[in-house]
Amino acid sequence: MLNRPVRVRSCVPQIALAIPVIMLLAAPLMAIEQVVRNDSVENFSTTVPIGDFVPGEQGGARLTSPCNGSIVAVQVLWVEPPPGGNPQSLQDAIFVYDGATFPTPGSELLFLEGPLLTPNAINEFRFTDEAGTIPIDVPVTAGQQFYVTLLFGEPTDVAGGSASIVRDTDGCQAGKNVLFFGGLWRDFCPIQILLPGDTALRAVIDCEEPAGACCDVNASCDDDVEEGDCEDPGDTFFVNEDCGDVTCPVPTGACCDGSGGCLENQSQDFCENTLGRIYGGNGSTCADDVCNTGACCMQDGTCSELIGLVCNTMNPTNFEGPGTTCAQASCVQPTGACCVDIGGGNSVCVPGQTQANCSGSGDVWQGPFTACTPDPCVAGDPGDMDDDGDVDLADLHLIMQCFGSDVTSAPECEQANADAGNNVVDIDDWTALVPLITGP
Repeated sequence: MLNRPVRVRSCVPQIALAIPVIMLLAAPLMAIEQVVRNDSVENFSTTVPIGDFVPGEQGGARLTSPCNGSIVAVQVLWVEPPPGGNPQSLQDAIFVYDGATFPTPGSELLFLEGPLLTPNAINEFRFTDEAGTIPIDVPVTAGQQFYVTLLFGEPTDVAGGSASIVRDTDGCQAGKNVLFFGGLWRDFCPIQILLPGDTALRAVIDCEEPAGACCDVNASCDDDVEEGDCEDPGDTFFVNEDCGDVTCPVPTGACCDGSGGCLENQSQDFCENTLGRIYGGNGSTCADDVCNTGACCMQDGTCSELIGLVCNTMNPTNFEGPGTTCAQASCVQPTGACCVDIGGGNSVCVPGQTQANCSGSGDVWQGPFTACTPDPCVAGDPGDMDDDGDVDLADLHLIMQCFGSDVTSAPECEQANADAGNNVVDIDDWTALVPLITGP
């Protein structure tokens, strides 16, 4: 290839990320980045070095973008023939050109000065400056053609063992390979004779994810959502669609029978109105344990084995979780006022006691959440159930309602326990109350 004048530029070497082929094959690319290439090189043993170049000449590939996005890196396969041992090579520049015409490129889209190439490696460049602070960012659209070329600043002598750019050996694709020498851009394919192939210069394109309508698990729809942002469980993506043009799937979830039974993928309407069961929520599954029963501790200290959906509607103190039992649970017991018997028919009020703590002889628990103000332990007149100062028919009516009651659990019946023989309002109390009647 012939020599030609070279534009003089300050030489600032660009350090490449030299990736051996074996490493490239083992490491997956980022989800939205695509390596765009014409060549089929997967092993350096299947390459043919291209030579010889002199400063000012270029070799390159005409590539096609598969998507809307940006070129974020360029790659140059730089290979040396055996026995090897070449040092890194500082070449003049890497260009990206508009590729609307062939073989002569269009306008310059990227100029990367002074690439430093490592032999037997895929040399990848992601920055336009030596400090690595200005990333490559060349916007492209789907189907757009562009060139990636290497401008040589040092001569190559392949027969003498120097490294160079390479091509594959499985055929040269028309309109995709160029050389620049003798002051002209040329189609590289007709120049090749034995084992023709495509030049191994590549680009890495960060593809924009397609946008569209996204229906979430509750059938709520949002427009202009990228596909990668519509991947939560229960999401449905409609590429290039608007919410006004799509029908979001009817939400489904687990359907519970309340005792541990579960059906999946049921709509709320069918679960509740047709099956008469309890809907576990949009997107729920039987594997979520939403239908499994567990210990449900109530405010009064009692425990029932219910599913969490039911337990949580009953103002519990705690749901122990699916799979737990009341035998295992330690439900917090409520506290209340305790009338502690101090003898002589008198008692004092002690606040904040559980029923179990208020179990001494003659002690009377006033019930959950009761207080000592006003004092419930002040003795009243036996039989005067309405505290109006006499025992009359109104009191007898209330006494009859207390008949058979245990005053330790029904402290409102304390005045009917006239004989104080036990804590139960019985016939002995009635006999003691009859003489106390003072009014009609």
